[in-house]
Amino acid sequence: MDIKPIPAFYCCYLLRSTVRHSSLYVGSTPNPLRRLAQHNGLAKGGAVRTSKDSLRPWEMACIVTGFPSHIAALQFEWAWQNTHMTRHIPPESRITPLQTVTRISATTGRTRRRPARPVSCLNDKLANLHLLLRVESFARWPLEVRFFCEDVYLKWKKWSDKADGKIRDGIRVILDIKKLRQTKASEVAGDTESASLDLTSGKKSSGTMASIGGVENLNITYSALKSHFEKNSYLLEESSEHNCALCKKKIALANTQMVTSCPEASCNAVTHLTCLSGHFLTQESAGSVEPFATMVPTEGTCPSCLTDLRWVDLMKELSLRLRGAKEVAKLMKKKRVAKAKTPNEKSPSKKRPRKKKDQPRLEVRSSSSPLDIASMPSSDDDWAILSDAEPEPRLLANVMEATAPEQNEMWFYRDRDDGDDDMMSVASDYSQVSSQSASGQLHAGQTRAAAKPDRLSLVVEDSDWDGVEVLD
Repeated sequence: MDIKPIPAFYCCYLLRSTVRHSSLYVGSTPNPLRRLAQHNGLAKGGAVRTSKDSLRPWEMACIVTGFPSHIAALQFEWAWQNTHMTRHIPPESRITPLQTVTRISATTGRTRRRPARPVSCLNDKLANLHLLLRVESFARWPLEVRFFCEDVYLKWKKWSDKADGKIRDGIRVILDIKKLRQTKASEVAGDTESASLDLTSGKKSSGTMASIGGVENLNITYSALKSHFEKNSYLLEESSEHNCALCKKKIALANTQMVTSCPEASCNAVTHLTCLSGHFLTQESAGSVEPFATMVPTEGTCPSCLTDLRWVDLMKELSLRLRGAKEVAKLMKKKRVAKAKTPNEKSPSKKRPRKKKDQPRLEVRSSSSPLDIASMPSSDDDWAILSDAEPEPRLLANVMEATAPEQNEMWFYRDRDDGDDDMMSVASDYSQVSSQSASGQLHAGQTRAAAKPDRLSLVVEDSDWDGVEVLD
Protein backbone atom coordinates (compact mmCIF):
# COMPACT_ATOMS: atom_id res chain seq x y z
CA MET A 1 0.00 0.00 0.00
CA ASP A 2 1.43 3.34 -1.08
CA ILE A 3 1.28 5.74 1.88
CA LYS A 4 0.94 9.31 0.69
CA PRO A 5 2.05 12.44 2.54
CA ILE A 6 -0.30 14.89 4.19
CA PRO A 7 -2.01 16.73 1.31
CA ALA A 8 -0.82 20.23 0.61
CA PHE A 9 -4.42 21.48 0.44
CA TYR A 10 -7.86 19.97 0.97
CA CYS A 11 -10.98 21.87 1.92
CA CYS A 12 -14.71 21.68 2.47
CA TYR A 13 -16.60 24.49 0.76
CA LEU A 14 -20.00 26.17 0.83
CA LEU A 15 -21.49 27.25 -2.52
CA ARG A 16 -24.20 29.84 -2.94
CA SER A 17 -26.21 30.59 -6.04
CA THR A 18 -25.83 34.16 -7.24
CA VAL A 19 -29.31 33.98 -8.77
CA ARG A 20 -31.10 32.64 -5.68
CA HIS A 21 -29.18 33.02 -2.41
CA SER A 22 -31.28 30.41 -0.64
CA SER A 23 -29.80 27.65 -2.83
CA LEU A 24 -26.71 26.25 -1.09
CA TYR A 25 -24.38 23.32 -1.61
CA VAL A 26 -21.65 21.73 0.56
CA GLY A 27 -18.75 19.75 -0.95
CA SER A 28 -15.01 19.02 -0.67
CA THR A 29 -12.11 19.36 -3.12
CA PRO A 30 -8.31 19.73 -3.30
CA ASN A 31 -8.67 22.49 -5.92
CA PRO A 32 -11.47 25.01 -5.22
CA LEU A 33 -11.00 27.05 -8.41
CA ARG A 34 -11.27 24.01 -10.66
CA ARG A 35 -14.23 22.65 -8.71
CA LEU A 36 -16.06 25.97 -8.96
CA ALA A 37 -15.61 25.91 -12.75
CA GLN A 38 -17.09 22.40 -12.81
CA HIS A 39 -20.15 23.48 -10.83
CA ASN A 40 -20.68 26.41 -13.20
CA GLY A 41 -20.46 24.19 -16.28
CA LEU A 42 -17.16 25.63 -17.50
CA ALA A 43 -15.38 22.30 -17.10
CA LYS A 44 -16.37 18.65 -17.10
CA GLY A 45 -17.65 17.31 -13.80
CA GLY A 46 -19.69 18.94 -11.09
CA ALA A 47 -22.74 17.72 -9.20
CA VAL A 48 -26.31 17.04 -10.24
CA ARG A 49 -27.70 19.48 -7.68
CA THR A 50 -25.68 22.33 -9.19
CA SER A 51 -26.31 21.45 -12.83
CA LYS A 52 -29.45 23.59 -13.27
CA ASP A 53 -28.81 26.55 -15.53
CA SER A 54 -31.41 28.57 -13.65
CA LEU A 55 -29.18 28.59 -10.54
CA ARG A 56 -25.87 29.32 -12.25
CA PRO A 57 -23.43 30.89 -11.72
CA TRP A 58 -22.43 29.68 -8.27
CA GLU A 59 -20.05 31.50 -5.96
CA MET A 60 -17.84 30.09 -3.22
CA ALA A 61 -19.01 31.66 0.03
CA CYS A 62 -16.46 30.08 2.40
CA ILE A 63 -14.08 27.15 2.80
CA VAL A 64 -12.68 25.14 5.74
CA THR A 65 -9.03 24.02 5.33
CA GLY A 66 -6.28 22.38 7.38
CA PHE A 67 -7.41 18.75 7.33
CA PRO A 68 -4.69 16.16 8.04
CA SER A 69 -5.93 13.91 5.22
CA HIS A 70 -8.55 13.76 2.51
CA ILE A 71 -10.47 11.16 4.54
CA ALA A 72 -10.73 13.65 7.41
CA ALA A 73 -12.08 16.24 4.97
CA LEU A 74 -14.71 13.78 3.72
CA GLN A 75 -15.77 13.07 7.31
CA PHE A 76 -16.21 16.76 8.00
CA GLU A 77 -18.11 17.22 4.71
CA TRP A 78 -20.61 14.47 5.53
CA ALA A 79 -21.12 15.84 9.03
CA TRP A 80 -21.74 19.34 7.61
CA GLN A 81 -24.22 18.01 5.07
CA ASN A 82 -26.09 15.84 7.60
CA THR A 83 -25.96 17.79 10.83
CA HIS A 84 -29.39 16.42 11.75
CA MET A 85 -28.11 12.82 11.95
CA THR A 86 -24.32 12.86 12.35
CA ARG A 87 -22.86 11.13 15.40
CA HIS A 88 -20.20 13.82 15.84
CA ILE A 89 -22.88 16.13 17.28
CA PRO A 90 -24.69 14.93 20.41
CA PRO A 91 -28.49 14.72 19.98
CA GLU A 92 -29.12 17.28 22.69
CA SER A 93 -26.77 19.79 21.01
CA ARG A 94 -28.16 19.60 17.49
CA ILE A 95 -29.46 22.78 15.94
CA THR A 96 -31.32 20.99 13.15
CA PRO A 97 -33.67 18.33 14.60
CA LEU A 98 -33.92 14.88 13.09
CA GLN A 99 -37.09 14.30 11.11
CA THR A 100 -38.31 11.05 9.58
CA VAL A 101 -40.47 10.39 6.58
CA THR A 102 -42.89 7.43 6.58
CA ARG A 103 -43.82 5.78 3.32
CA ILE A 104 -46.23 2.88 2.78
CA SER A 105 -45.74 0.64 -0.22
CA ALA A 106 -48.82 0.37 -2.44
CA THR A 107 -48.08 -3.22 -3.45
CA THR A 108 -46.83 -4.85 -0.26
CA GLY A 109 -48.29 -2.45 2.29
CA ARG A 110 -45.03 -2.37 4.21
CA THR A 111 -44.14 0.78 6.11
CA ARG A 112 -40.70 2.31 5.52
CA ARG A 113 -39.19 5.11 7.54
CA ARG A 114 -36.14 7.11 6.57
CA PRO A 115 -34.59 10.36 7.77
CA ALA A 116 -35.63 13.40 5.79
CA ARG A 117 -33.12 15.96 4.58
CA PRO A 118 -34.13 19.27 6.11
CA VAL A 119 -34.25 22.47 4.08
CA SER A 120 -31.63 24.78 5.55
CA CYS A 121 -30.79 28.41 4.89
CA LEU A 122 -27.47 30.24 5.09
CA ASN A 123 -27.84 30.96 8.81
CA ASP A 124 -28.39 27.26 9.50
CA LYS A 125 -25.26 26.28 7.55
CA LEU A 126 -23.12 28.81 9.41
CA ALA A 127 -24.58 27.85 12.78
CA ASN A 128 -23.92 24.16 12.18
CA LEU A 129 -20.39 24.98 11.00
CA HIS A 130 -19.77 26.87 14.22
CA LEU A 131 -21.10 23.89 16.17
CA LEU A 132 -18.89 21.39 14.33
CA LEU A 133 -15.79 23.43 15.11
CA ARG A 134 -16.67 23.20 18.83
CA VAL A 135 -17.40 19.45 19.14
CA GLU A 136 -14.74 17.08 20.51
CA SER A 137 -14.25 15.33 17.18
CA PHE A 138 -13.00 18.44 15.35
CA ALA A 139 -12.17 20.96 18.09
CA ARG A 140 -8.43 20.18 18.15
CA TRP A 141 -7.95 19.88 14.41
CA PRO A 142 -5.72 22.61 12.89
CA LEU A 143 -8.58 24.05 10.86
CA GLU A 144 -8.97 27.44 9.23
CA VAL A 145 -12.15 29.13 7.99
CA ARG A 146 -11.80 31.50 5.04
CA PHE A 147 -14.69 33.67 3.77
CA PHE A 148 -14.86 35.10 0.24
CA CYS A 149 -18.14 37.03 0.59
CA GLU A 150 -18.35 39.92 3.00
CA ASP A 151 -22.06 39.53 3.74
CA VAL A 152 -21.52 35.89 4.69
CA TYR A 153 -18.66 36.89 6.98
CA LEU A 154 -20.84 39.47 8.73
CA LYS A 155 -23.51 36.84 9.36
CA TRP A 156 -20.82 34.55 10.77
CA LYS A 157 -19.63 37.21 13.19
CA LYS A 158 -23.18 37.97 14.26
CA TRP A 159 -23.84 34.32 15.06
CA SER A 160 -20.47 33.85 16.80
CA ASP A 161 -21.23 36.72 19.18
CA LYS A 162 -24.53 35.25 20.35
CA ALA A 163 -23.58 31.54 20.29
CA ASP A 164 -23.43 29.64 23.57
CA GLY A 165 -19.86 28.45 23.14
CA LYS A 166 -16.76 29.76 21.43
CA ILE A 167 -14.43 28.02 19.06
CA ARG A 168 -10.83 27.34 20.00
CA ASP A 169 -8.38 30.22 19.67
CA GLY A 170 -6.14 28.17 17.40
CA ILE A 171 -8.83 28.04 14.68
CA ARG A 172 -8.28 31.07 12.49
CA VAL A 173 -11.15 32.88 10.75
CA ILE A 174 -10.10 35.04 7.76
CA LEU A 175 -11.97 37.37 5.43
CA ASP A 176 -10.29 36.86 2.05
CA ILE A 177 -11.87 39.11 -0.59
CA LYS A 178 -10.33 39.53 -4.00
CA LYS A 179 -8.71 42.95 -4.42
CA LEU A 180 -6.60 44.71 -7.03
CA ARG A 181 -3.15 45.93 -6.08
CA GLN A 182 -0.98 48.33 -8.05
CA THR A 183 2.37 46.73 -8.87
CA LYS A 184 5.43 48.41 -10.29
CA ALA A 185 6.77 47.48 -13.67
CA SER A 186 9.95 46.12 -12.09
CA GLU A 187 7.90 43.68 -9.97
CA VAL A 188 6.28 42.06 -12.99
CA ALA A 189 8.58 39.62 -14.76
CA GLY A 190 8.84 40.26 -18.45
CA ASP A 191 6.90 43.56 -18.32
CA THR A 192 9.15 46.52 -19.12
CA GLU A 193 6.81 49.36 -20.03
CA SER A 194 3.25 48.89 -18.89
CA ALA A 195 0.68 51.43 -17.90
CA SER A 196 -2.57 51.01 -15.99
CA LEU A 197 -5.41 53.34 -15.07
CA ASP A 198 -5.68 54.37 -11.44
CA LEU A 199 -9.31 53.89 -10.39
CA THR A 200 -9.19 56.76 -7.90
CA SER A 201 -7.33 59.50 -9.76
CA GLY A 202 -8.11 58.43 -13.33
CA LYS A 203 -4.46 58.92 -14.35
CA LYS A 204 -2.23 56.38 -16.00
CA SER A 205 0.60 55.04 -13.90
CA SER A 206 3.43 52.68 -14.70
CA GLY A 207 2.84 49.11 -13.59
CA THR A 208 0.03 46.57 -13.71
CA MET A 209 -2.97 45.68 -11.57
CA ALA A 210 -2.40 42.37 -9.78
CA SER A 211 -5.20 40.60 -7.92
CA ILE A 212 -4.68 39.37 -4.37
CA GLY A 213 -6.98 37.24 -2.27
CA GLY A 214 -10.03 35.33 -3.40
CA VAL A 215 -10.40 31.79 -4.63
CA GLU A 216 -8.18 32.46 -7.64
CA ASN A 217 -5.09 33.18 -5.50
CA LEU A 218 -5.23 30.28 -3.05
CA ASN A 219 -1.96 28.42 -2.59
CA ILE A 220 -2.75 24.73 -3.04
CA THR A 221 0.85 23.47 -3.43
CA TYR A 222 3.77 22.62 -1.14
CA SER A 223 5.60 25.84 -2.04
CA ALA A 224 5.23 27.18 1.51
CA LEU A 225 7.28 24.21 2.79
CA LYS A 226 10.06 24.45 0.21
CA SER A 227 12.47 26.48 2.35
CA HIS A 228 11.90 24.23 5.38
CA PHE A 229 12.45 21.11 3.28
CA GLU A 230 15.70 22.45 1.84
CA LYS A 231 16.90 23.39 5.31
CA ASN A 232 16.23 19.91 6.72
CA SER A 233 17.91 18.28 3.72
CA TYR A 234 21.04 20.25 4.61
CA LEU A 235 20.91 19.91 8.40
CA LEU A 236 19.93 16.27 8.67
CA GLU A 237 22.87 14.87 6.74
CA GLU A 238 24.60 11.74 7.95
CA SER A 239 27.94 13.55 8.29
CA SER A 240 26.57 16.30 10.57
CA GLU A 241 26.18 15.99 14.34
CA HIS A 242 23.45 17.67 16.37
CA ASN A 243 22.13 17.56 19.89
CA CYS A 244 18.46 17.82 20.77
CA ALA A 245 17.56 21.35 21.81
CA LEU A 246 15.38 19.99 24.67
CA CYS A 247 16.92 16.79 26.06
CA LYS A 248 20.50 17.72 25.01
CA LYS A 249 21.16 14.18 23.82
CA LYS A 250 22.98 13.36 20.62
CA ILE A 251 20.63 12.83 17.69
CA ALA A 252 21.11 9.66 15.67
CA LEU A 253 20.71 10.94 12.13
CA ALA A 254 20.41 7.40 10.79
CA ASN A 255 16.79 7.52 11.95
CA THR A 256 15.52 10.86 10.65
CA GLN A 257 11.89 9.81 10.93
CA MET A 258 11.74 11.02 14.53
CA VAL A 259 13.67 14.29 14.05
CA THR A 260 12.59 17.76 12.95
CA SER A 261 13.98 21.28 13.01
CA CYS A 262 12.75 24.83 13.36
CA PRO A 263 11.52 26.29 10.04
CA GLU A 264 13.13 29.68 10.76
CA ALA A 265 16.16 30.29 8.54
CA SER A 266 18.25 31.82 11.34
CA CYS A 267 17.52 29.02 13.83
CA ASN A 268 19.38 25.69 13.71
CA ALA A 269 17.53 23.97 16.55
CA VAL A 270 17.00 20.23 15.94
CA THR A 271 14.75 18.23 18.29
CA HIS A 272 13.24 14.79 18.69
CA LEU A 273 9.54 14.60 17.86
CA THR A 274 8.72 13.14 21.25
CA CYS A 275 10.60 15.91 23.05
CA LEU A 276 9.00 18.65 20.96
CA SER A 277 5.53 17.13 21.38
CA GLY A 278 5.90 17.07 25.15
CA HIS A 279 7.17 20.66 25.08
CA PHE A 280 4.08 21.81 23.13
CA LEU A 281 1.67 19.89 25.37
CA THR A 282 3.21 21.42 28.46
CA GLN A 283 2.69 24.91 27.08
CA GLU A 284 -0.94 24.16 26.17
CA SER A 285 -1.78 22.65 29.55
CA ALA A 286 -0.27 25.65 31.35
CA GLY A 287 -2.87 27.98 29.87
CA SER A 288 -5.80 25.58 30.24
CA VAL A 289 -8.15 25.78 33.20
CA GLU A 290 -9.96 22.50 32.57
CA PRO A 291 -8.26 19.11 32.98
CA PHE A 292 -6.01 18.59 29.99
CA ALA A 293 -5.69 15.06 28.60
CA THR A 294 -4.51 14.75 25.03
CA MET A 295 -1.63 13.18 23.13
CA VAL A 296 -1.34 15.28 19.96
CA PRO A 297 -0.38 18.96 20.31
CA THR A 298 -1.64 21.75 18.11
CA GLU A 299 0.87 24.55 18.44
CA GLY A 300 3.76 25.86 20.53
CA THR A 301 7.00 27.84 20.46
CA CYS A 302 10.48 26.88 19.35
CA PRO A 303 12.72 26.10 22.38
CA SER A 304 15.59 28.07 20.85
CA CYS A 305 14.22 31.14 19.03
CA LEU A 306 10.72 31.16 20.63
CA THR A 307 8.99 31.34 17.23
CA ASP A 308 5.33 30.29 17.15
CA LEU A 309 5.04 26.93 15.39
CA ARG A 310 2.11 24.81 14.28
CA TRP A 311 2.35 21.08 14.77
CA VAL A 312 0.55 20.33 11.52
CA ASP A 313 3.15 22.28 9.51
CA LEU A 314 6.00 20.29 11.05
CA MET A 315 4.23 17.00 10.40
CA LYS A 316 3.38 18.00 6.85
CA GLU A 317 7.06 18.67 6.10
CA LEU A 318 8.05 15.39 7.76
CA SER A 319 5.56 13.37 5.72
CA LEU A 320 6.69 15.15 2.56
CA ARG A 321 10.32 14.30 3.33
CA LEU A 322 9.61 10.62 4.05
CA ARG A 323 6.73 9.70 1.73
CA GLY A 324 6.47 12.32 -1.02
CA ALA A 325 9.16 11.42 -3.56
CA LYS A 326 6.95 12.49 -6.48
CA GLU A 327 5.78 15.63 -4.71
CA VAL A 328 9.36 16.60 -3.84
CA ALA A 329 10.51 16.13 -7.45
CA LYS A 330 7.68 18.37 -8.61
CA LEU A 331 8.40 20.94 -5.91
CA MET A 332 12.14 21.16 -6.62
CA LYS A 333 11.75 21.25 -10.40
CA LYS A 334 13.11 24.45 -11.86
CA LYS A 335 10.60 26.56 -13.70
CA ARG A 336 11.36 28.04 -17.06
CA VAL A 337 11.70 31.80 -16.98
CA ALA A 338 10.07 33.58 -19.91
CA LYS A 339 12.26 36.07 -21.71
CA ALA A 340 11.28 39.72 -21.45
CA LYS A 341 9.87 41.09 -24.70
CA THR A 342 10.35 44.61 -25.89
CA PRO A 343 7.29 46.51 -27.18
CA ASN A 344 8.53 46.35 -30.78
CA GLU A 345 9.53 42.71 -30.59
CA LYS A 346 7.24 40.27 -32.28
CA SER A 347 6.85 36.71 -31.20
CA PRO A 348 8.43 34.36 -33.72
CA SER A 349 5.92 32.43 -35.74
CA LYS A 350 6.27 28.69 -35.56
CA LYS A 351 6.26 27.28 -39.06
CA ARG A 352 6.79 23.71 -39.97
CA PRO A 353 9.87 23.16 -42.11
CA ARG A 354 9.05 22.25 -45.64
CA LYS A 355 10.19 18.94 -46.94
CA LYS A 356 12.92 19.32 -49.48
CA LYS A 357 12.20 17.51 -52.69
CA ASP A 358 14.86 15.40 -54.32
CA GLN A 359 16.57 17.61 -56.83
CA PRO A 360 19.42 16.84 -59.19
CA ARG A 361 22.80 17.74 -57.83
CA LEU A 362 25.01 20.34 -59.44
CA GLU A 363 28.75 19.74 -59.35
CA VAL A 364 31.08 22.54 -60.44
CA ARG A 365 34.56 21.59 -61.42
CA SER A 366 36.98 24.08 -62.92
CA SER A 367 38.84 23.30 -66.08
CA SER A 368 42.22 24.95 -66.40
CA SER A 369 43.07 23.74 -69.92
CA PRO A 370 41.20 24.67 -73.10
CA LEU A 371 39.02 22.21 -74.94
CA ASP A 372 41.19 19.90 -77.10
CA ILE A 373 39.43 19.91 -80.44
CA ALA A 374 42.03 17.66 -82.09
CA SER A 375 41.23 14.72 -79.82
CA MET A 376 37.56 14.69 -80.80
CA PRO A 377 36.30 12.29 -83.52
CA SER A 378 36.69 13.78 -86.97
CA SER A 379 34.39 11.55 -88.99
CA ASP A 380 30.95 10.03 -88.77
CA ASP A 381 32.41 6.51 -88.55
CA ASP A 382 34.08 7.29 -85.28
CA TRP A 383 30.71 8.26 -83.78
CA ALA A 384 29.16 4.98 -84.92
CA ILE A 385 31.40 3.00 -82.59
CA LEU A 386 29.19 3.88 -79.61
CA SER A 387 26.60 1.23 -78.80
CA ASP A 388 22.95 2.05 -79.46
CA ALA A 389 21.92 0.24 -76.28
CA GLU A 390 23.62 2.76 -74.00
CA PRO A 391 21.85 6.06 -73.33
CA GLU A 392 23.38 8.75 -75.46
CA PRO A 393 24.82 11.65 -73.44
CA ARG A 394 23.50 15.04 -74.35
CA LEU A 395 24.87 18.48 -74.06
CA LEU A 396 23.05 20.61 -71.53
CA ALA A 397 22.92 24.15 -72.83
CA ASN A 398 21.96 27.18 -70.82
CA VAL A 399 20.84 25.33 -67.69
CA MET A 400 20.54 28.48 -65.60
CA GLU A 401 21.55 31.98 -66.53
CA ALA A 402 22.58 32.75 -62.97
CA THR A 403 24.95 29.77 -62.93
CA ALA A 404 26.30 30.09 -66.45
CA PRO A 405 29.70 28.38 -66.80
CA GLU A 406 32.68 30.62 -66.92
CA GLN A 407 35.32 30.49 -69.58
CA ASN A 408 36.83 27.02 -70.19
CA GLU A 409 33.94 25.36 -68.29
CA MET A 410 31.25 23.10 -69.78
CA TRP A 411 28.15 21.52 -68.22
CA PHE A 412 27.20 17.97 -69.09
CA TYR A 413 24.23 15.86 -68.13
CA ARG A 414 24.33 12.13 -67.49
CA ASP A 415 21.68 9.60 -66.49
CA ARG A 416 22.39 6.80 -64.04
CA ASP A 417 20.11 3.85 -63.25
CA ASP A 418 19.65 3.70 -59.48
CA GLY A 419 18.82 -0.01 -59.51
CA ASP A 420 15.21 0.42 -58.32
CA ASP A 421 13.33 -1.83 -60.73
CA ASP A 422 9.99 -1.39 -58.98
CA MET A 423 9.85 2.36 -59.15
CA MET A 424 11.76 2.56 -62.45
CA SER A 425 13.37 5.74 -61.16
CA VAL A 426 16.36 7.35 -62.70
CA ALA A 427 18.64 9.52 -60.60
CA SER A 428 19.93 12.53 -62.42
CA ASP A 429 23.28 14.09 -61.84
CA TYR A 430 24.95 17.16 -63.20
CA SER A 431 28.69 17.12 -63.44
CA GLN A 432 31.29 19.25 -65.05
CA VAL A 433 34.09 17.45 -66.72
CA SER A 434 37.39 19.01 -67.54
CA SER A 435 38.60 19.00 -71.10
CA GLN A 436 41.75 17.09 -70.19
CA SER A 437 39.94 14.06 -68.78
CA ALA A 438 37.38 14.19 -71.56
CA SER A 439 40.00 14.17 -74.34
CA GLY A 440 41.68 11.01 -73.05
CA GLN A 441 38.57 8.95 -72.47
CA LEU A 442 37.25 8.49 -76.01
CA HIS A 443 39.42 7.56 -79.02
CA ALA A 444 38.54 6.56 -82.51
CA GLY A 445 38.04 2.82 -82.99
CA GLN A 446 37.64 2.09 -79.27
CA THR A 447 34.36 0.46 -78.09
CA ARG A 448 32.43 1.37 -74.99
CA ALA A 449 32.81 -2.13 -73.53
CA ALA A 450 36.59 -2.07 -73.84
CA ALA A 451 37.12 1.26 -72.15
CA LYS A 452 34.31 2.18 -69.80
CA PRO A 453 35.31 5.30 -67.88
CA ASP A 454 34.11 6.28 -64.43
CA ARG A 455 32.35 9.26 -65.95
CA LEU A 456 30.76 9.50 -69.38
CA SER A 457 32.91 10.62 -72.21
CA LEU A 458 32.83 14.08 -73.67
CA VAL A 459 30.38 14.25 -76.55
CA VAL A 460 29.33 17.32 -78.49
CA GLU A 461 26.03 16.96 -80.28
CA ASP A 462 25.08 19.07 -83.31
CA SER A 463 28.38 20.90 -83.17
CA ASP A 464 29.36 23.57 -85.68
CA TRP A 465 32.83 22.02 -85.97
CA ASP A 466 31.62 19.07 -88.07
CA GLY A 467 33.45 19.03 -91.42
CA VAL A 468 35.95 21.72 -90.47
CA GLU A 469 39.59 21.15 -91.38
CA VAL A 470 41.97 20.74 -88.52
CA LEU A 471 44.88 23.13 -88.62
CA ASP A 472 48.33 21.88 -87.67
